[in-house]
Amino acid sequence: MDDTSSMAAELTRPSTELCVFLHSRRGCAKGDQCRFSHLPCSEDGITRPRKARRQRMKERILQCFVGTDFDVMQVALQREAQRHPYARRVIQGYLNNSSFIHFEKDGAGEFAVAW
Repeated sequence: MDDTSSMAAELTRPSTELCVFLHSRRGCAKGDQCRFSHLPCSEDGITRPRKARRQRMKERILQCFVGTDFDVMQVALQREAQRHPYARRVIQGYLNNSSFIHFEKDGAGEFAVAW
């Protein structure tokens, strides 16, 4: 199964995993329609990985932002956040940086990444 078909399968599966957009400055654009959990959780005691691992995490995370399909991007970011709690914090840092990325609704009412 290739990456695209595995991401498409993940889009339809319900999840109890915490939404990476939930605690960003903008919040989750999908709201009640989001397939990821919006329940509160505690992330106390997150350890910071060594520099080489942090760099690899950041490179993988930045690759997730390359496409403009919001749903595919969200699944890719969720996958990275699931790998390590520190990655979730890095993702939220990027999402909170308004000069880095923002989202707009397209003509069909779907959210898209706007650079």
